[in-house]
Amino acid sequence: MTKHSDEGPGTSSISRALYLLALLADAPGPVTVKQVSTDLKVPPSTAHRLLNALAAEGFVAASGSGIYRIGPRFYRISARVIQAMSQVTIAQPIVDALAAKYNETVLLGRYVAADRTMNFVYRADGSQMLTYQIDLHRPLSLYWGASGKAILAFLPDDEIEQILLRERALSVSGEKQPSLRARMAELREVREQGYAISEGQKLPGARGVAAPIFDAKGVFGCLCMTFPQERMPNASIDAIVKDIMEKSDEISRFLGAAR
Repeated sequence: MTKHSDEGPGTSSISRALYLLALLADAPGPVTVKQVSTDLKVPPSTAHRLLNALAAEGFVAASGSGIYRIGPRFYRISARVIQAMSQVTIAQPIVDALAAKYNETVLLGRYVAADRTMNFVYRADGSQMLTYQIDLHRPLSLYWGASGKAILAFLPDDEIEQILLRERALSVSGEKQPSLRARMAELREVREQGYAISEGQKLPGARGVAAPIFDAKGVFGCLCMTFPQERMPNASIDAIVKDIMEKSDEISRFLGAAR
Protein backbone atom coordinates (compact mmCIF):
# COMPACT_ATOMS: atom_id res chain seq x y z
CA MET A 1 0.00 0.00 0.00
CA THR A 2 1.19 3.50 -0.79
CA LYS A 3 2.78 5.48 2.01
CA HIS A 4 2.24 9.21 1.68
CA SER A 5 5.18 10.44 3.73
CA ASP A 6 8.30 9.01 5.28
CA GLU A 7 7.42 10.83 8.48
CA GLY A 8 3.76 9.87 8.38
CA PRO A 9 0.87 12.19 9.23
CA GLY A 10 1.01 14.77 11.95
CA THR A 11 -0.26 14.20 15.45
CA SER A 12 -3.53 16.11 15.10
CA SER A 13 -6.76 14.19 14.51
CA ILE A 14 -7.53 16.28 11.42
CA SER A 15 -4.13 15.54 9.86
CA ARG A 16 -4.45 11.83 10.54
CA ALA A 17 -7.98 11.73 9.17
CA LEU A 18 -6.90 13.39 5.93
CA TYR A 19 -4.00 10.99 5.51
CA LEU A 20 -6.34 8.10 6.19
CA LEU A 21 -8.76 9.23 3.47
CA ALA A 22 -5.85 9.58 1.02
CA LEU A 23 -4.66 6.10 1.99
CA LEU A 24 -8.12 4.62 1.36
CA ALA A 25 -8.38 6.45 -1.97
CA ASP A 26 -5.03 5.02 -3.15
CA ALA A 27 -5.61 1.49 -1.87
CA PRO A 28 -6.42 -1.13 -4.56
CA GLY A 29 -9.17 -2.58 -2.34
CA PRO A 30 -10.54 -2.64 1.21
CA VAL A 31 -8.12 -2.16 4.10
CA THR A 32 -7.83 -3.53 7.62
CA VAL A 33 -7.05 -1.81 10.91
CA LYS A 34 -3.62 -3.43 10.85
CA GLN A 35 -2.84 -2.01 7.39
CA VAL A 36 -3.91 1.47 8.45
CA SER A 37 -1.89 1.22 11.65
CA THR A 38 1.22 0.20 9.70
CA ASP A 39 0.89 2.76 6.90
CA LEU A 40 0.02 5.71 9.15
CA LYS A 41 2.51 4.64 11.82
CA VAL A 42 -0.06 4.85 14.59
CA PRO A 43 -1.18 2.30 17.20
CA PRO A 44 -3.97 -0.08 16.15
CA SER A 45 -6.29 1.53 18.71
CA THR A 46 -5.76 4.94 17.06
CA ALA A 47 -6.32 3.50 13.58
CA HIS A 48 -9.52 1.81 14.74
CA ARG A 49 -10.79 5.02 16.35
CA LEU A 50 -10.08 7.08 13.21
CA LEU A 51 -11.78 4.55 10.94
CA ASN A 52 -14.88 4.38 13.11
CA ALA A 53 -15.09 8.18 13.43
CA LEU A 54 -14.99 8.59 9.64
CA ALA A 55 -17.44 5.72 9.21
CA ALA A 56 -19.91 7.47 11.52
CA GLU A 57 -19.84 10.47 9.16
CA GLY A 58 -20.18 8.38 6.00
CA PHE A 59 -16.65 9.05 4.71
CA VAL A 60 -15.68 5.41 5.31
CA ALA A 61 -17.76 2.26 4.86
CA ALA A 62 -17.21 -0.54 7.38
CA SER A 63 -18.12 -4.20 6.99
CA GLY A 64 -18.77 -6.69 9.73
CA SER A 65 -15.57 -8.58 8.88
CA GLY A 66 -13.29 -5.75 10.00
CA ILE A 67 -12.46 -4.23 6.63
CA TYR A 68 -12.99 -0.67 5.50
CA ARG A 69 -13.34 1.16 2.20
CA ILE A 70 -14.21 4.61 0.91
CA GLY A 71 -17.72 5.60 1.97
CA PRO A 72 -20.59 7.13 -0.02
CA ARG A 73 -20.18 10.65 1.38
CA PHE A 74 -16.55 10.81 0.24
CA TYR A 75 -17.59 9.58 -3.23
CA ARG A 76 -20.21 12.33 -3.49
CA ILE A 77 -17.73 15.05 -2.50
CA SER A 78 -15.08 13.68 -4.90
CA ALA A 79 -17.57 13.62 -7.76
CA ARG A 80 -18.53 17.26 -7.17
CA VAL A 81 -14.88 18.33 -7.11
CA ILE A 82 -14.09 16.43 -10.32
CA GLN A 83 -17.11 17.88 -12.10
CA ALA A 84 -15.98 21.38 -11.15
CA MET A 85 -12.50 20.92 -12.58
CA SER A 86 -11.69 19.99 -16.16
CA GLN A 87 -8.77 17.72 -16.97
CA VAL A 88 -6.95 20.68 -18.50
CA THR A 89 -7.38 22.72 -15.32
CA ILE A 90 -5.95 19.85 -13.28
CA ALA A 91 -2.95 19.33 -15.57
CA GLN A 92 -2.19 22.98 -16.35
CA PRO A 93 0.09 23.77 -13.36
CA ILE A 94 2.19 20.66 -14.04
CA VAL A 95 2.52 21.46 -17.75
CA ASP A 96 3.42 25.08 -16.95
CA ALA A 97 6.07 24.03 -14.43
CA LEU A 98 7.75 21.65 -16.88
CA ALA A 99 7.87 24.29 -19.61
CA ALA A 100 9.42 26.77 -17.19
CA LYS A 101 11.96 24.25 -15.91
CA TYR A 102 13.31 23.33 -19.36
CA ASN A 103 12.43 26.57 -21.17
CA GLU A 104 10.78 24.51 -23.92
CA THR A 105 7.25 23.81 -25.15
CA VAL A 106 5.23 21.20 -23.26
CA LEU A 107 1.89 19.91 -24.53
CA LEU A 108 -1.11 18.11 -23.08
CA GLY A 109 -2.53 15.67 -25.62
CA ARG A 110 -5.97 14.06 -25.51
CA TYR A 111 -7.10 10.83 -27.16
CA VAL A 112 -10.33 11.19 -29.16
CA ALA A 113 -11.70 7.66 -29.08
CA ALA A 114 -14.65 8.39 -31.39
CA ASP A 115 -12.30 9.39 -34.23
CA ARG A 116 -9.27 7.39 -33.10
CA THR A 117 -7.16 10.50 -33.36
CA MET A 118 -5.54 12.84 -30.87
CA ASN A 119 -5.29 16.58 -30.43
CA PHE A 120 -3.35 18.94 -28.24
CA VAL A 121 -5.64 20.69 -25.76
CA TYR A 122 -3.12 22.80 -23.84
CA ARG A 123 0.41 24.09 -24.35
CA ALA A 124 2.92 25.97 -22.27
CA ASP A 125 5.90 27.62 -23.94
CA GLY A 126 9.37 28.53 -22.82
CA SER A 127 11.06 31.68 -24.06
CA GLN A 128 12.83 29.85 -26.87
CA MET A 129 10.95 29.96 -30.16
CA LEU A 130 9.91 26.87 -32.07
CA THR A 131 10.80 26.55 -35.75
CA TYR A 132 7.51 24.78 -36.48
CA GLN A 133 3.84 25.42 -35.76
CA ILE A 134 1.68 23.51 -33.28
CA ASP A 135 -2.08 24.06 -33.41
CA LEU A 136 -4.37 23.22 -30.54
CA HIS A 137 -7.58 21.22 -31.07
CA ARG A 138 -6.53 19.96 -34.51
CA PRO A 139 -7.05 16.23 -35.18
CA LEU A 140 -3.70 14.43 -35.47
CA SER A 141 -2.73 10.89 -36.39
CA LEU A 142 -1.72 8.47 -33.66
CA TYR A 143 0.60 6.68 -36.04
CA TRP A 144 3.48 9.16 -36.14
CA GLY A 145 5.31 11.10 -33.48
CA ALA A 146 6.09 10.52 -29.82
CA SER A 147 2.73 11.93 -28.69
CA GLY A 148 0.73 9.57 -30.91
CA LYS A 149 2.80 6.51 -30.03
CA ALA A 150 2.61 7.26 -26.29
CA ILE A 151 -1.18 7.01 -26.59
CA LEU A 152 -1.43 4.26 -29.19
CA ALA A 153 0.87 1.83 -27.36
CA PHE A 154 -1.44 1.69 -24.35
CA LEU A 155 -4.72 1.05 -26.14
CA PRO A 156 -6.15 -2.49 -26.36
CA ASP A 157 -4.33 -4.61 -28.96
CA ASP A 158 -7.36 -5.02 -31.24
CA GLU A 159 -7.90 -1.26 -31.26
CA ILE A 160 -4.21 -0.68 -32.04
CA GLU A 161 -4.39 -3.03 -35.03
CA GLN A 162 -7.49 -1.34 -36.41
CA ILE A 163 -5.83 2.06 -36.19
CA LEU A 164 -2.61 0.82 -37.78
CA LEU A 165 -4.41 -0.94 -40.65
CA ARG A 166 -6.42 2.14 -41.63
CA GLU A 167 -3.45 4.54 -41.51
CA ARG A 168 -1.92 5.29 -44.91
CA ALA A 169 -0.09 8.59 -44.49
CA LEU A 170 3.68 8.95 -44.61
CA SER A 171 5.49 10.86 -41.89
CA VAL A 172 6.23 14.53 -42.62
CA SER A 173 9.82 13.51 -43.35
CA GLY A 174 8.65 11.04 -45.98
CA GLU A 175 9.40 8.01 -43.82
CA LYS A 176 7.44 4.99 -45.03
CA GLN A 177 5.30 2.92 -42.74
CA PRO A 178 6.95 -0.20 -41.34
CA SER A 179 5.14 -3.52 -41.51
CA LEU A 180 2.29 -4.16 -39.10
CA ARG A 181 4.47 -6.64 -37.21
CA ALA A 182 7.35 -4.17 -36.94
CA ARG A 183 5.09 -1.35 -35.74
CA MET A 184 3.41 -3.60 -33.16
CA ALA A 185 6.85 -4.61 -31.88
CA GLU A 186 7.82 -0.93 -31.60
CA LEU A 187 4.63 -0.14 -29.68
CA ARG A 188 5.23 -3.06 -27.32
CA GLU A 189 8.63 -1.55 -26.56
CA VAL A 190 7.01 1.84 -25.89
CA ARG A 191 4.56 0.13 -23.54
CA GLU A 192 7.34 -1.66 -21.68
CA GLN A 193 9.52 1.42 -21.23
CA GLY A 194 6.64 3.80 -20.57
CA TYR A 195 7.57 6.57 -23.02
CA ALA A 196 8.16 7.37 -26.70
CA ILE A 197 10.72 9.52 -28.52
CA SER A 198 10.48 10.66 -32.13
CA GLU A 199 12.49 12.72 -34.59
CA GLY A 200 10.65 14.76 -37.23
CA GLN A 201 7.77 12.34 -37.75
CA LYS A 202 4.70 14.45 -36.97
CA LEU A 203 6.20 17.94 -37.22
CA PRO A 204 9.12 18.85 -39.49
CA GLY A 205 12.34 19.50 -37.58
CA ALA A 206 10.79 18.52 -34.26
CA ARG A 207 11.96 16.16 -31.56
CA GLY A 208 9.32 14.84 -29.17
CA VAL A 209 9.41 13.05 -25.82
CA ALA A 210 6.05 11.81 -24.53
CA ALA A 211 4.50 9.57 -21.89
CA PRO A 212 0.89 8.40 -21.55
CA ILE A 213 -1.69 9.87 -19.20
CA PHE A 214 -4.52 7.74 -17.81
CA ASP A 215 -7.83 8.47 -16.15
CA ALA A 216 -10.32 6.14 -14.48
CA LYS A 217 -11.49 4.80 -17.87
CA GLY A 218 -8.11 4.12 -19.46
CA VAL A 219 -5.87 6.17 -21.75
CA PHE A 220 -6.70 9.87 -21.50
CA GLY A 221 -3.86 11.22 -23.63
CA CYS A 222 -0.22 12.13 -23.19
CA LEU A 223 2.27 14.63 -21.83
CA CYS A 224 4.78 15.71 -24.46
CA MET A 225 7.80 17.99 -24.61
CA THR A 226 8.87 19.19 -28.03
CA PHE A 227 11.89 21.15 -29.21
CA PRO A 228 13.83 21.57 -32.48
CA GLN A 229 16.12 18.69 -33.43
CA GLU A 230 19.12 21.00 -33.59
CA ARG A 231 18.56 22.27 -30.05
CA MET A 232 18.97 20.43 -26.76
CA PRO A 233 17.32 21.73 -23.56
CA ASN A 234 19.40 22.31 -20.46
CA ALA A 235 19.24 18.62 -19.52
CA SER A 236 19.95 15.19 -20.95
CA ILE A 237 17.30 13.16 -22.76
CA ASP A 238 17.36 10.68 -19.88
CA ALA A 239 16.58 13.43 -17.38
CA ILE A 240 13.75 14.76 -19.56
CA VAL A 241 12.28 11.29 -20.02
CA LYS A 242 12.33 10.70 -16.26
CA ASP A 243 10.62 14.03 -15.61
CA ILE A 244 7.97 13.52 -18.29
CA MET A 245 7.15 10.06 -16.95
CA GLU A 246 6.92 11.26 -13.35
CA LYS A 247 4.71 14.21 -14.26
CA SER A 248 2.44 12.13 -16.50
CA ASP A 249 1.99 9.71 -13.57
CA GLU A 250 1.17 12.66 -11.32
CA ILE A 251 -1.50 13.93 -13.72
CA SER A 252 -2.87 10.39 -14.06
CA ARG A 253 -3.30 10.12 -10.30
CA PHE A 254 -5.13 13.45 -10.23
CA LEU A 255 -7.43 12.19 -13.00
CA GLY A 256 -8.31 9.08 -10.99
CA ALA A 257 -6.23 6.48 -12.82
CA ALA A 258 -6.21 3.06 -11.20
CA ARG A 259 -2.64 2.24 -12.34
